[in-house]
Amino acid sequence: MFGGAGDQWKNEWQEKAGRALSGLKDMVYARGGTYLGVYGGEEEISFLELRQEDGAWRIGRQAEEKWQRPEDFSELAELLAERTAQRLTREGWQDLPLALCLPEKCFLCHLFPISTAIPLPEQRTAAYWEMDRFLQDCGLSPEMVKCISLPLPDRTDMVEALALEREKISMLEDAFGRRGCPLAGLYPETPVLLECQSGSCGWQIGEAEISPAAEAGGTEEHERRPLFAAAALAGLGRQGWPENLLEDKGEVNGWNYEGIGRAASILTGVLLILCLSLDLGEFFLTSRAAEEAGRQLAELEPARQAMEADRKMIAAAEVKEACLGRLTEKSRPLDSLLIHLGTVTVEGAWLTEVDCTEEKILHLRGEAVDYSALGEFLEAFERDSDFFSAVPVLEESRQKEGLVEFRLKVEMGI
Repeated sequence: MFGGAGDQWKNEWQEKAGRALSGLKDMVYARGGTYLGVYGGEEEISFLELRQEDGAWRIGRQAEEKWQRPEDFSELAELLAERTAQRLTREGWQDLPLALCLPEKCFLCHLFPISTAIPLPEQRTAAYWEMDRFLQDCGLSPEMVKCISLPLPDRTDMVEALALEREKISMLEDAFGRRGCPLAGLYPETPVLLECQSGSCGWQIGEAEISPAAEAGGTEEHERRPLFAAAALAGLGRQGWPENLLEDKGEVNGWNYEGIGRAASILTGVLLILCLSLDLGEFFLTSRAAEEAGRQLAELEPARQAMEADRKMIAAAEVKEACLGRLTEKSRPLDSLLIHLGTVTVEGAWLTEVDCTEEKILHLRGEAVDYSALGEFLEAFERDSDFFSAVPVLEESRQKEGLVEFRLKVEMGI
């Protein structure tokens, strides 16, 4: 945004930020329990209690002192401090934060126009330089006075700048301090007083509603100025209210333990909700990952089952192969033996039985047409020394029905 619209938007957001910070401050700090406002008028000194009870603001006790306001400021400071100290002692107000509203005639006042589009901090800077020129015309330097500025409530295009000599501020602080009633706030009587709106139900200051005193039926005009001072010290006015003229003095605040407890509870709740949200988010992501993994496992299940069946078949084959190996570990190659025996042939002799129950020993039975054929058969075994390690032994021979039956014992080399 640019131009007047942009400045208006900026001002609105600054005002919202100020309200938010004020609300946060109210939650953490307690704005005291009771404030005492004092105003020195022409013929009387007005005193007014501003109480906070159960979160609501109410006007408490009030009192007045008759006097004739001196023209000399040093006399005014001394007499006002003396009469105030006496009243505080009589009423038991010695320990209350004390805010003083000074008449406008005690200040150097200067009105000048200013654009409403300029934010409040820039307005105060412009007022400072405008007041600097005004003070030079009055023969004063900026170091000699304390200046404040504020826009007029009924003229938003006008700013009022006020200056009070630091010497006068010191007079007031010293006079009140010597009498045991030090000032906590010092405010000028300015047109801002118009913002203390009166009504049948009490006073309206900023966003705060202040109920009248219990014995009063409504608001009274003489309450406005001491109420203004007490409310300014309590921080009830808007952002543009006058600043406290006392050095290093501001609102009198104490710890609002109930507000701190609420803030701590809210913060704890937010942290718990955040942690719960993080846990739920992590649980959701983990569930999604588990579902995705389950889906992938379901897709791979047929392949897994096929691999498991193949593994079982391979294991069974390995078991069978191991059993076959154990069975054939000590066995002889009978096929090769029979084939080799078939090569040992002699005309007129043949085998009828082969017994290989003994390890590396063969018992052979056979028949021959005569003993001459049997001898040639034995010689054939003797020549086969690579297969048979020893000479065959003729264990038995006999003639039967014109043939020679024999039984041989042969040692194998395999």
